Amino acid sequence: MYRDDTWLLAMDLATPRGILVLAGPGGTYHREIAGDSRVSQLFVAAGEIMSEAGTSPGELGLMGVGRGPGSFTGVRVAVTAAKITTAVLDLPLVAPDSLMVTAAGAGDEKKAVFVAVDARRGEVYYALYRLDGGYPAALMEPCVAPPEAAATALSSWLEREGAGIIGVGNGIDAYPRAWPVGMEVESGEWPEPEGLARLCRLAAARGECIDPVHLLPLYLRRPDALWRYGGHERGSSC
Repeated sequence: MYRDDTWLLAMDLATPRGILVLAGPGGTYHREIAGDSRVSQLFVAAGEIMSEAGTSPGELGLMGVGRGPGSFTGVRVAVTAAKITTAVLDLPLVAPDSLMVTAAGAGDEKKAVFVAVDARRGEVYYALYRLDGGYPAALMEPCVAPPEAAATALSSWLEREGAGIIGVGNGIDAYPRAWPVGMEVESGEWPEPEGLARLCRLAAARGECIDPVHLLPLYLRRPDALWRYGGHERGSSC
């Protein structure tokens, strides 16, 4: 059974800023895992931060992983590594979507949090959340679409709800002219290690642990190779 005073190991490799986090009684430690070295460096980095923390795999009490959407390779590596580690060490596992991970680092419960992550091909992964005790509850589920379509969906929500919104994620910077006028943009490097660790603990406390056998990556479109050689259509996919 999960206890919140044990060590947590969590990762999210869905974006160019892949992160690996170890959090527990001795503090929080993290590493950034570059996109071109995720397979070779992930377990090396895990060993390094455990050594820094003075702990070992046997002291872990919870495993967390961002399940996408995002980089196909990054998401696949992270989900596979989490499933293997969880099975070997017999740990509870939580797997929030990676847009939730970014939203969890925004830290303002008075406004909705709009997350946009550059998906390349002229598209963004996007979703809208309301932070409830630090936990991002979805107001719009994760989708992929051109930024203009994402902005239209966001504007419709704004007109209907009349609420304030904070925009976060590298998709905001990638398409700065696409978003509704007046949206507050929170700068930073996303996702944040502290946000990932906090979200994983909140998810476990809410009973959202998942059997690793049933964990699947969250993909919202076909891999780049299939898109490049098999043709494509622009539009929204949720």
